[in-house]
Amino acid sequence: MSDIQPTQVKAIEHKMLMVGIIDLPGSLLFGLGLYGVFAGFDENFLPMLADQKIIYAMLAVGGVIMLWAGLSMFKLAREKQHILAKG
Repeated sequence: MSDIQPTQVKAIEHKMLMVGIIDLPGSLLFGLGLYGVFAGFDENFLPMLADQKIIYAMLAVGGVIMLWAGLSMFKLAREKQHILAKG
């Protein structure tokens, strides 16, 4: 195990943590969008959320963020496995 390997693994784990933090709003948007589609929001709560266009936009934006985060996590996990297999 070289001296640089733990540093690389730690850097990858830090990137994975950042991707997870960035993914949180996307997951929330997607979840709220699903709630809006299936249960619906009350007009008195936030009238903006009663609009179907906004709900579908929430689903789209949240889905794109989640897709990006999933692909990034997969790439980083493969990179981490590759580094650990070399060592």
